[in-house]
Amino acid sequence: MSSKVLPLNRRATSYDVALAAGVSQSTVSRCFQPDSNISKETRARVISVAKTLGYTPNAIARSLITRRSQTVGVVITDYTLRNTPNVLYLLSEALGNVQQRLILFAIESDESENAILDSAVEYPLDGLISCANMRPKHVNRFLEHHIPVLFFNRRTTMKNVDSILTDQVRGSGEMATALIKGGYQKFLCLSGPTNATVSRERIRGFNQKLRLAGLPTAEVIVTDFSYSQGRSMFTQALRQGLRPECVFCANDQLAFGVIDACRYDLGLNVPEDIAVAGFDDIPESDRPSYSLTTVRQMTDEMVRQTVNRFVQRLANPSSAAQHIVIPSKLVARSSAPIEG
Repeated sequence: MSSKVLPLNRRATSYDVALAAGVSQSTVSRCFQPDSNISKETRARVISVAKTLGYTPNAIARSLITRRSQTVGVVITDYTLRNTPNVLYLLSEALGNVQQRLILFAIESDESENAILDSAVEYPLDGLISCANMRPKHVNRFLEHHIPVLFFNRRTTMKNVDSILTDQVRGSGEMATALIKGGYQKFLCLSGPTNATVSRERIRGFNQKLRLAGLPTAEVIVTDFSYSQGRSMFTQALRQGLRPECVFCANDQLAFGVIDACRYDLGLNVPEDIAVAGFDDIPESDRPSYSLTTVRQMTDEMVRQTVNRFVQRLANPSSAAQHIVIPSKLVARSSAPIEG
C-alpha cells in the first residue's frame, strides 16, 4: 500500500485513494456511505489513506450517481432576511438533521421579477422552499425539472405544491378583539410594503374585527417593515395630528420603532399614552426595554412541518398537495395590556 502525499496544486481523487489503499474506486465511494456493506478493517484503511492524501468525497460527482444533491434551495425576501433571520437558522438546522444542505436565494420582495429565480433552476436541487411568493411560471420551471416546491408562510393553490403557514388573518383578528376588550377604540396600523402579502393579510384581519365591532377601520401607514421607518413614519404621523389610542404593527420591528418614537421623539409613555402591539414575537420582544404585546408565530413548528413535508414529497413526488395551517398565539406583555 502506498500513500504518497500529492502535490499541493492537485486535489486528491477517489482513484488516488483506491490506488493507494489497494481497493476499487467503488469501494472508496462505499466507505464514505455510513450504511454501506463494507468491513470495518477496509473502511478504516480507506479512511486513513484518504486522510493522508487530503481526500474528501466530491458531492457533485456523488449526486450524479445518486440523483440526489442533498441540497435544498431557500428563497427569502430581503425584509424577511433582515427582520426575522431566525427563520433561516431554523430551516438550516432542520434540513441538516435530514442530511440536506441549504443554498440561499435572496430576492428584493414578494412580487419582484428576479433573475435569481430564472437561474436557480439550473442548480441540482433536491427541492425548493420559498419564504416568498413566486410567479406560477417560476414554480412551473422547477416542477418541470422535477424539483418539488414548498411554500413557507405563503399561500398557494397550485397543483402538487405544498404550503405551511400561519393563519395571519386569524392571528391579527384575535389581537384586534383582545385590544377592543381592553378598552381601546381608536387605532392606527403600520403595515409592510404594499406588495407584502403577509402584511396585507395581517392588516386585513385586524380591520375586519374592527368593522365587526362597529368601530372605524384603522388608518394604515405603509412602511418597509423596518425599525427605522416604524419610528420615523409614526413620529411624522403624530406630529401631523394623528392621536390613536393603540398602534398595531404588522411586525415586531415596526413596533419597536413606534415604542422608541414615543419615548425619545414624542415624549409619550407606553402604554399610558399610547398602547403598541406587534406580530411575530421575535426574541427581542420579551426584552424589558420593549415588553411587547404581540402575536406569536410558531416558527419552530412551521419549520418542522415544512421539512417533514419535504421529506414526504421526495419519497412520493406525485402525492396530493397539503396546506398546513399552524395556529398563532397571543402574547400579553406591558406595551398593550390585554388578556393573553
